[in-house]
Amino acid sequence: MHSTDLHPFANSGRTKLSLVSRGVALPEGLPESSRWIAQANATESVIDIRLSSGHLCTVPVGQPYTERSTYKLLSDDEGFYLDCAGESERVELVETPAFYRKKTRNGARMGNISSLHDRLLMLYPTMGCGFFAIPGAACQYCQYDSMLNEDEPPMRDPLELVEVVRAALAERAIDTVYLYNGFSPAPDVGLSRLLPVIALLRRHLPHQQIALETVAPHDLKIIDELYDAGLDIFVCNLEVADTARFAATCPGKASHGGQSRIWEALRHARSVFRPGTVVSHLIVGLEPLQSTIAGMKELVHAGVVPLLIPFRPLPGTPLKDQPLPSLDDVEQALLSHSELVISSALPTHRLRDMGRVLTPMESRVLDGIEPSLQQRFVISSVGRKIEGWFDSLRRHVLLSYKQQGHLEHTQHAGKRQPASSLLMRQSVPFVLMALIVVTAYSLLKLPAPAGLTEAGWHSLLVFGVCLVLWVSQLLPLSVTSLLGMALLPLVGAMSSANVYALFGNTAVFFILGAFILAAGIMKSGLSEHVALAVFKRFNASSRKLLLSMLLLPALMACFMPEHAVAAVLLPIVWSIVQGLGLKPGNRYAAAIFLAMAWGAVIGGVMTLLGGARGPLAMAIVGEMTGKGFSFVDWTLAAAPMVIGMLLVAVVILLKLVPHDGIDMQGASLRIEKRQLELGHMDVRGKAMSVLMLVTMMAWIFLGDRFGLATIALVAVVAMFALRIVGWKEIQSHIDWGVVLMYGGAIAIATSLQKTGAAEWVATSFWPDGVTGVAILILIALFTMLLTEGISNSAAVAIMLPIAIPMGTLSGIDPITTALAVGIVSGFAFMLPMGTPPNAMVYGTGYVRLGDMIRFGSILLFSTLVLFALTAYFWWPLWGFAV
Repeated sequence: MHSTDLHPFANSGRTKLSLVSRGVALPEGLPESSRWIAQANATESVIDIRLSSGHLCTVPVGQPYTERSTYKLLSDDEGFYLDCAGESERVELVETPAFYRKKTRNGARMGNISSLHDRLLMLYPTMGCGFFAIPGAACQYCQYDSMLNEDEPPMRDPLELVEVVRAALAERAIDTVYLYNGFSPAPDVGLSRLLPVIALLRRHLPHQQIALETVAPHDLKIIDELYDAGLDIFVCNLEVADTARFAATCPGKASHGGQSRIWEALRHARSVFRPGTVVSHLIVGLEPLQSTIAGMKELVHAGVVPLLIPFRPLPGTPLKDQPLPSLDDVEQALLSHSELVISSALPTHRLRDMGRVLTPMESRVLDGIEPSLQQRFVISSVGRKIEGWFDSLRRHVLLSYKQQGHLEHTQHAGKRQPASSLLMRQSVPFVLMALIVVTAYSLLKLPAPAGLTEAGWHSLLVFGVCLVLWVSQLLPLSVTSLLGMALLPLVGAMSSANVYALFGNTAVFFILGAFILAAGIMKSGLSEHVALAVFKRFNASSRKLLLSMLLLPALMACFMPEHAVAAVLLPIVWSIVQGLGLKPGNRYAAAIFLAMAWGAVIGGVMTLLGGARGPLAMAIVGEMTGKGFSFVDWTLAAAPMVIGMLLVAVVILLKLVPHDGIDMQGASLRIEKRQLELGHMDVRGKAMSVLMLVTMMAWIFLGDRFGLATIALVAVVAMFALRIVGWKEIQSHIDWGVVLMYGGAIAIATSLQKTGAAEWVATSFWPDGVTGVAILILIALFTMLLTEGISNSAAVAIMLPIAIPMGTLSGIDPITTALAVGIVSGFAFMLPMGTPPNAMVYGTGYVRLGDMIRFGSILLFSTLVLFALTAYFWWPLWGFAV
């Protein structure tokens, strides 16, 4: 209900409205005026008055119109009071901040670049507005002589602004930092220059609001970047709703996009910022009241919070003689404003501590509406900090999704997911992690099952936790392994000395040496020279090119990890596809990429150098049983399957994929161009080829005598001694995560064996009636299905500790079981996440997921059949007992 009490101090909202609109007269002057009066700009002075209701009023003084105000500020022995129409009320004057008199690192007076009113700190990072450099373009209500007349106003040193903020914070609590940005002719109106400023301020203001008032940019992307940098409130002012009056009042804005650009900026900002944090000013008194109210309605409908500014004529401006709006009009506008925001449920609590205007929450006081308990809480100290924390969390969530590419995808699709939805999705891993912790802790308190020691039970729980984390990938594989190593001593499954000693396993150093040598092959240029030579030899026809795409990576993966092969060949293959003029969706192009991935995957199984799974299997079986296998043993066991799978892949590529009508000239030109760029293989590449040949021979003939790891490390030392590569060249190509994973996986497997947990699981879950090759096939099937969804090293770490005792119960030699799990874990064809080559070719956009699954299922079935035949007929010939 609209209050009809005309007592000048009956309604605090009306009192503040009168003061900020009309100012206050000083008939007796002001004692110690420098203590209370501050400069708002070049010609306008203000004082901060706090009413008995607690409302802060930033009140103009010293202007012709303020001296005519019916409100007078007087003082007596008891302090200051306001007098109006014979009525009076005690008030408190707020002293001007002491830091105003300090100077910045560059010698600027802090009071000249900032203004502090209660908990609202206003900063001026740009020195002026570019509209003043264009004759007749400046807004008619602005101060001409307070601006610098430059097209692109200079920026202040961001560190100066931080100094001001820190000085203000040392003096009183700050809730909002409000920045101003004038016009600049750039498409982003100079906002990109403010990005580092906002980011720097955000680091010093963890839970305070940062607001920015700016001219509407043409480039709307800058609004997203402002939010990402740390901006909380975006202010772009419509000023007046009437189009003709807008053009007359703001000619510069009208000629640079006009109201339509302002609306574009506001609507875009509304899709980026939180509800209630996109704001637009309307000046009351520069257009008919109904036009202002219509503008408010349009803003509220668009989800923008209107902020009403009563017009005040400033000396030296074209509107200096414009009459003040009547208080009735201003009050009516504010009452309409209050009704609109209440009915719209638009949050308005973000606009607070603003002494020069009646904020939306304060305007309700005109109607006698008191703030609710919820409204009081959100503006309390605790509520503000919670709001600031939630702002940071929302920004973190959106930035995370943007960095992962998800947010851009939804934006291009024309829809934006609400931050609450993204937050829920982001919180799922934390909820699952908490669930895992609670479940594990609860199980840890239970007694060990019958037949299992307490150490075995605890060891099994650690394995279960790591199993869930490896499969779900809630943590990186290497981090999960480190967690396992930390948990084993904590739960009493193994001593710390025994756990960490397993990092010295020879397989760890073998794979480390293999990774370093593979990096040397890449950085010396050997791999690319060989690849180009082979492709040039076999690019005469589409069939030969397709076969070379399969067989070359298979050959290379015998000497270096499959992911390194894919990394080397992918740019070459992509260039060839582009040279052929093939677009995404072309089946021959998809076949080329799939051939490269299949070749790397299949060839990587041939030797222990093709991936981490073989050395890991060798390490686990060694720690669990004391037995091991050699480089040659692995190759002999894997060879029939590798050859057979290559033949299956050839049939699929040649029979199921069309390859006619392909113009091979483009591929030849691309290969020749790259060869011209590279030139002949230099001495480093030749030396690397000799070193790898010698190393391979040593692994084959001397591996049993000296150990694979020893030979690998000697080869690494020789590579550096010969100056083939430098350490800085190759260190980024070494997968240290795999090395870390090895230590954890070996430790967990060893704990299962030494505590009897592995044997207990094998006995408890032994499938009745399944023996010999059948149990191997069952183990292989589970391993193959598992490796389609997770890393093949993780599949080995999960399956082998259980498979070895299960095979032993069936009379199968542990070496045979280790070879079975290690070899079949390398054949992942169906899904992108199964192995790096699959992920790389899927990421090109040329390979559809449906094709990968369809052809991959054929290869998966073929792998299982070939494994059964190999295990039954071939392995016994070489002493691998089944």
